[in-house]
Amino acid sequence: MKTSLPKVLVPTINVWQDSGNIRTLPEIFAFYDKSKVAQIYTKAGLPQTEVCDNFFRINENAVLKSIFKRNIRTSSEVKNQTEPVSAQEARELTEQQNRYSNSRKKFGNLMALCREFVWLFGKWKTKELDEFIDSFAPEALFLPVYPVVYMARLQLYIIKRTGVPVVSYISDDNYTYKPCGKNPLALIHRFWLRKGVKKIIDNSKELFVIAPKQKEEYDRLFGVNSTLLTRAIEIKEENFNKTEPEHPIKMIYTGKLGIGRDKSLAEIAKAVSKINEEGELLSLSIYSGDTPSESVAEAFCGKGVKFCGSVSAQRVAELTQKADVAVFAESLDKRFKNTARLSFSTKLTDYLKSGSCIFAIGSEDIAPMDYLIKEDAAIVVTSYDDIEKSLRRLCCNPELITEYSEKAFRTGIKNHNPRKIMDEFRRVMCSLT
Repeated sequence: MKTSLPKVLVPTINVWQDSGNIRTLPEIFAFYDKSKVAQIYTKAGLPQTEVCDNFFRINENAVLKSIFKRNIRTSSEVKNQTEPVSAQEARELTEQQNRYSNSRKKFGNLMALCREFVWLFGKWKTKELDEFIDSFAPEALFLPVYPVVYMARLQLYIIKRTGVPVVSYISDDNYTYKPCGKNPLALIHRFWLRKGVKKIIDNSKELFVIAPKQKEEYDRLFGVNSTLLTRAIEIKEENFNKTEPEHPIKMIYTGKLGIGRDKSLAEIAKAVSKINEEGELLSLSIYSGDTPSESVAEAFCGKGVKFCGSVSAQRVAELTQKADVAVFAESLDKRFKNTARLSFSTKLTDYLKSGSCIFAIGSEDIAPMDYLIKEDAAIVVTSYDDIEKSLRRLCCNPELITEYSEKAFRTGIKNHNPRKIMDEFRRVMCSLT
């Protein structure tokens, strides 16, 4: 087997930015020689990363306009940004992202299908794209599998053009029908998507997955022996600080409120408020850039509960480090509980690293909860009815907080060691050529 890493092309949706919230892929390639990595991406934004210097952007807005104006330029090579983006660029990017986010919230699956047709009829197979691919001359492809058809079509086009070995990477349930529920538009979209995903897997020499539960399911579905590539975290034994819990017990949630997480947090907030009627035993601080709905906002104003709005990534790490209990929330409602069924949230690894006791709520058959249960790395609640009982148990037995803080921390050390994970990644990549 060769020991040198191949030149690798990575077609993605999101641009790589070291300071951004989407960090998984840049972290995977952090040890690579940056001259051997190239990224093609489709979302708004400019790259700003130490991982790579070769970038090509397909402008989605231009792809839409090309349906009506075929001579429009839809893609170009872009440069890595050495300075922070200007206020004007940041404002334009935010406006574009907000437009897409608002349309998705308002029209949901219809918006997803419309987007697919934009890419189906728009112009993205261009000489500029071909020239970038040919000029970089990749020796391998690393293909993150997304829940959108257009990205599968783009990746299959690149597979055909390059003819080089392929490794694919799935970090969520982007194949089964379970996330769709009974929604007819979602089912139609998933039927269309599955064809592209299956072709990508069939063309792959190796398949990476992000969680043990996903490996079990996808090995069975595709008849493969996939490789687990979970998120690595820098964590050292000597960094664990066994402090006694504060009084009141300090709880914190940092993250998004979407896909039913707000309902789970509201139920926790109600339980905290009820317990605090007997005395100030718990405090819950919720940090999120999302705006809670009216009913959820009311719950977030309970006794000992505070909604604190958005906060920087650096501040999040500091706040989590100081908390006694870090709340990991997924939805228990039928409508949402399968949406992120096989994902493995970066939030979870951040919590493992923090040394805080993890209080997790969600369905036991989703990947993060399955992981926490099997590792005994968190206090787990799988029913709204059990929230108050579990929180009262913590109040009466604060030594459990110290116990589960250490269990979470040691799970991070055991399963998310950067050297072990990168050695396995290197082994697979070197075996491709």
